[in-house]
Amino acid sequence: MGDASALNATLLREAPALMRCLSERGRVAAFPQGIPYQAAAARGTRVNATIGQLTDGYGEPMPLPEMARHVEALEPKRTFLYSPVAGPRDLRTLWGKRQRDLGSATTPSSTPFITHGLTHGLSLAAQLCADADLDVVVPTPCWGNYKLIVSLAGGGRVCSYPFFSGNGFNVDGLADQLAQVRTKALIILNFPSNPTGYSPTPAEADRIVEVVSHHSGPAVVVCDDAYQGWVYEDDVVRESLFWRLLAAADPERLFPIKVDGATKELVFFASRVGFLTHGMTGDGENALLSKLKCLVRGTVGFAPGPSMALIHSALQDPGLQASFEVRRRQLASRYATVSRAVEALSPDDCVPYPFNAAFFALLRLSERHDAQEVRQRLIDDYSVGTIAFAEQNALRIAYCSLHEEAISEAVGALAQSLRPRG
Repeated sequence: MGDASALNATLLREAPALMRCLSERGRVAAFPQGIPYQAAAARGTRVNATIGQLTDGYGEPMPLPEMARHVEALEPKRTFLYSPVAGPRDLRTLWGKRQRDLGSATTPSSTPFITHGLTHGLSLAAQLCADADLDVVVPTPCWGNYKLIVSLAGGGRVCSYPFFSGNGFNVDGLADQLAQVRTKALIILNFPSNPTGYSPTPAEADRIVEVVSHHSGPAVVVCDDAYQGWVYEDDVVRESLFWRLLAAADPERLFPIKVDGATKELVFFASRVGFLTHGMTGDGENALLSKLKCLVRGTVGFAPGPSMALIHSALQDPGLQASFEVRRRQLASRYATVSRAVEALSPDDCVPYPFNAAFFALLRLSERHDAQEVRQRLIDDYSVGTIAFAEQNALRIAYCSLHEEAISEAVGALAQSLRPRG
């Protein structure tokens, strides 16, 4: 390992809230001075015998033709050779510029760190903090994988509050839960949300930022921006709350982290390329970079080269955002269709939670129906697949995967399945 004590001293000075939230794993993590470290130091030497990868002796890859011919448009080095543990610097810079432009950001931030998918980025944040003293503050319902990620990272107490209050986000519930934090907190904010398909209004966003930024701390707040940009109403926040939190955060009490990725933003579900951004630059950024690289080096190594090469090419294409907007409008049409369809459901049987964004509609069933039983009946009787959320007695419809005719069919089948048999 490298000198973790020196890294910790830097973080205590630059980001005291983060340092006070670190788990034992987070405290001892430091990028070792092994092969990647020594190879980086030898970069540019005339004769370089450091890295165990097959090249032509002049730095160019030697892929098998049966593979290379399928990716001829991609740069061979990016596609077939090892990447730095943190990811290629130019790709990190390009993604950072995109995110800052989308968020109209003026507050300084780190160069994004490349992760092996967005889930991996969340896992890294959890690994830095997770131990018995950590309170993980999440709404319910939320993405079920959060609890798995935290438990595998080292544990902590999951503290939930109801996602909704009336027809909007439960800011008061968030505030109440933060007031009950024992020692340190990992706060997860996922907007637009999976599974609810909800993004806050500007007024709600202002209150969320106020509540979180005034928390006594220490706390790390993770903005899970997986569905960034997929919004369909005018009175909904489109940009990540990370930038507002970063501008408002007192580093003694709060450390914001942004986790995002190509999965949804670039409609590249198989990419397994994510990014982790925070507010430190200079010595603080380098100290956290060493810890993140240590955690990655000891697990996945780095993100997949072919995916990173495709993303690098896409980010340099001036038509990228216009193409995203075409897809967003297509999904907005499906959103409008599902919104109309669920209005026809009997409120005595089923009431949709508020939704205005992302890929989902979450429908709460009345007490006389069981979500798991209805889910199975939809499969058996109508060949319709949905996801049941037992705690909320609700069904999630992922309308992102349905053409508009199938949306009406799915909601119609749900209405039929809620009627008594006979």
